[in-house]
Amino acid sequence: MKKRANTVIDHTKVKIQVFFYDTVDDRDIKLTDAEVNYEWLTPDHDWAGPKPEVLAVTYIRPKNKAKSQDAALSEAAAAVNPNKKGRPLKSSAPTDDSGRRKYLGYIVRIYYNDKLQAVRSDPTKLLNLFPPPSTAASP
Repeated sequence: MKKRANTVIDHTKVKIQVFFYDTVDDRDIKLTDAEVNYEWLTPDHDWAGPKPEVLAVTYIRPKNKAKSQDAALSEAAAAVNPNKKGRPLKSSAPTDDSGRRKYLGYIVRIYYNDKLQAVRSDPTKLLNLFPPPSTAASP
């Protein structure tokens, strides 16, 4: 991100929103449930100087997503039948749709003083499906 020439930026009024989207079963488009991390690569990212500020945003979806401990416990508890002896039956149905998801793309929104300044997406059809609000939502 680079500020316009001869512009003073109050970095406390800048909001950058990054959204990643997945396809589910190659047809539905949903906000990702993958791990997303943010890291400023530029020290002192305050837009005081003329150089661009670099924010790295990563999307990580493990090929074989391990179940969380809570999900595994919930599934085990649901499979227990107190009226039967022996081992509980394993459920063949997936507990979530993470295994059927594939990366589709992203939308980046930049707000200044809560007003939309710029937006980018890849693929561009995401902007038609999820148009940005003209003002930033309060956290």
